[in-house]
Amino acid sequence: MDLTSDQRDGLNIALNEAAWLGIDVDPGAARATILVEVLTLPPVGPAPDDTTRLLHLSGVSRVAASLRNGLWNDANASVEKLSLIELDEAVRHFGGCPVYGWELIDPPSQRWAAWRDRLSLDVHLSTEPAPHVLDLFQEGGSDNPRHLDLRIWFSTLLVTHRTGEEIPLQEFIDGGTRWWDGLHADDPRTGGKGIAPLFG
Repeated sequence: MDLTSDQRDGLNIALNEAAWLGIDVDPGAARATILVEVLTLPPVGPAPDDTTRLLHLSGVSRVAASLRNGLWNDANASVEKLSLIELDEAVRHFGGCPVYGWELIDPPSQRWAAWRDRLSLDVHLSTEPAPHVLDLFQEGGSDNPRHLDLRIWFSTLLVTHRTGEEIPLQEFIDGGTRWWDGLHADDPRTGGKGIAPLFG
């Protein structure tokens, strides 16, 4: 499977403001699983009670992360070393902060350039080329700010419920698109998330 430009753009909509809850990397299988809580709506009826989803990345060639003791733009922030085993704990330490920016799948190269020389973790899992990247981040702490950047190079993406039931990619994209369209249309199902539409 290769992502089309429409699928990439749709995934960026569906993943915007998702809470990043955890990660599991299987080096032997060259796979990574990302646990997120997304913003999604069905075509009709109430919003779902459980919006946690698993992003299954396969053909993973590389995983890089930067955990820094400071704000995201602090060039002098100290860098903490991480192992793959410690990565999930580091993510969960932030308590599920949202990711945002509309450019998470195959983002502009300058995102990577901003932190690629301050790595806590850099593991190559395969020599096979991976055509796509996923960029995620966490930031938290007012008195003692910390920031985590993650980049995964991958080939294919599968989305499932927690139960393992597969969600067709277009269905996943459509659910996220409906949520954001609903926000701007004052759909009451989008309430309670602390997100307000931006106008002009």
